Amino acid sequence: MKAAPLLISFHELGSYIEALPESQKRRYADEISKLAEAKLPPVVSPYCLAILFGYSREFIHAMSKQQHKFYRTFTIHKGRKRRTIQAPKVALKVIQKWIGYHLCQAIQRPEHVFGFIPGCSAKMAAEQHCNALWVYSIDIKDFFPSISDELVESALQELGYSEMGSKLITSLCCFNGVLAQGSPASPTLSNLIMIKVDDDLRKLSEELNISVTRYADDIVFSGKNEFPEGLGGQISNIFQDAGLELNEEKEYFADSRKGQRLKVHGLLVNSDKPRLPKGYRNKVRAYKHLLNSGKVSEGDLKRLLGHVNYANSIES
Repeated sequence: MKAAPLLISFHELGSYIEALPESQKRRYADEISKLAEAKLPPVVSPYCLAILFGYSREFIHAMSKQQHKFYRTFTIHKGRKRRTIQAPKVALKVIQKWIGYHLCQAIQRPEHVFGFIPGCSAKMAAEQHCNALWVYSIDIKDFFPSISDELVESALQELGYSEMGSKLITSLCCFNGVLAQGSPASPTLSNLIMIKVDDDLRKLSEELNISVTRYADDIVFSGKNEFPEGLGGQISNIFQDAGLELNEEKEYFADSRKGQRLKVHGLLVNSDKPRLPKGYRNKVRAYKHLLNSGKVSEGDLKRLLGHVNYANSIES
């Protein structure tokens, strides 16, 4: 599903504003113009959003106030864990996709952030840590579910949205008070929430003369000098101040001087470029053999091709 243009079916800003009732035009024209000029989704009120998308005002109101009616909830397995997905129904998904896409285009990407950014990848993040002496990484605990609607609303207001506009976007993109796990807007909104954290992580890395990347909920530091004493505590303080919690079970440290393999996002970074671990290379070799034999079931074909294509992208 492609995202709709910033003004949906309206070819220019003036024609959209002219389509608004006089009362809405007087109240919101300047605000709409300001947001659109900044390339931000011009969400200012349920009425204006309804006209933009061709929905009724009542329908927009229902999506924002009766959220349970517009999501399908199910559980998937991820390794040994189960993850609950809240998938929006089509009408809401169209709006979320539009919001997420245009916010992503408007927000400037910090150089060390690679997750949920078009054209960026885990491989590119791993490249920043090649030839390091040590690697330290830790995850944010329950990333999307840990981001409350209050954090989303506050971040949108920092970006320039009014109280009403920020509340409306938040109510359309959050479910049960947190970012919806299956919403196409959640990745971009999570990056928006992380703006101050990302700036603090950058400042910390510059102060200590080490490298840092963030790929979604995975924070990685590396260095070519000694490991800074107290780094873990400094990182923890940054996230605590932001109202987010780190997953200490996912904490990882490796030192190449002790003969340890340095892993970042599942890739080895001990050399000049990221490499696949030997075990994964062997697995992909077996998958290629199966694919060439023509004995792969329809149900497994997509999964095996995904692994092969991923391996090719790393080794290219």
